[in-house]
Amino acid sequence: MNKLIKLGPRLKTIASFVPRGTSLGDIGTDHAYLPVYLLQAKAIVKAIGVDNNQGPYESALETVRTHGLADIMEIRLGDGLVPLQKGEVETLVIAGMGGKTILKILQSNPPVMEEIKTLILQPQSYEEQVRVQLLRKGWKIKAECLVAEEDLIYIVFCFSRFEGYSLVEIEKISKELAASIAELTPAPSSVLLKFIWKLGPLLLWHKDKLLPNTIEQIIQQRQKIIKSMTKTERSEVKQATRELQAEINILEGIKKWLLQ
Repeated sequence: MNKLIKLGPRLKTIASFVPRGTSLGDIGTDHAYLPVYLLQAKAIVKAIGVDNNQGPYESALETVRTHGLADIMEIRLGDGLVPLQKGEVETLVIAGMGGKTILKILQSNPPVMEEIKTLILQPQSYEEQVRVQLLRKGWKIKAECLVAEEDLIYIVFCFSRFEGYSLVEIEKISKELAASIAELTPAPSSVLLKFIWKLGPLLLWHKDKLLPNTIEQIIQQRQKIIKSMTKTERSEVKQATRELQAEINILEGIKKWLLQ
């Protein structure tokens, strides 16, 4: 019997969002550990792993051969969704890339996207833009959560064509959050809403247990910037310092609300 793949917290969280019985496209598959894990668990019926680098592509091929899954999993060399054909997969996973890169990949093969029902995304940056742009395009956000691995905190999104919160519903939740948090911070509602969208409306709504840590990291980053700026007396620097301190005050209010 082939040895079962073991995943770290990040990939295991991503795997938990993959619908059972789906056909999976894993973009940027690297060693193909995620799809192999899901196939071994009989959670999906087939998988196609895609990578645009020769080294990871060959590693993924070896993983598939080693685990005897060549009949239900393919590895393809290519960029984004280009190697896929329309209707081959229903679910896409794109993890460990910048948010702008993820959004670019999702535009790289429109016919393939027409048949996609679920997106599981783990952007390394521009998380807010990923959230906003997909909601504006009609996707619903089924879930979002934070996961810690090796002293880093990652965000994982699950978007669906049919289930979850629409843009209108997320906007309603955001306004309710702003009204609730307003008691703990002097910030205007419009400013609070910007922070809520930045941090994640659903993460705040469900009081994700890792969100206070994330906020504290942001506060510390801003405090370091302020400390480095105190060495100058320039008026524009002083203004920037005041703005950063105002942001810290808002973040501290949001953190206090989370810990109530």
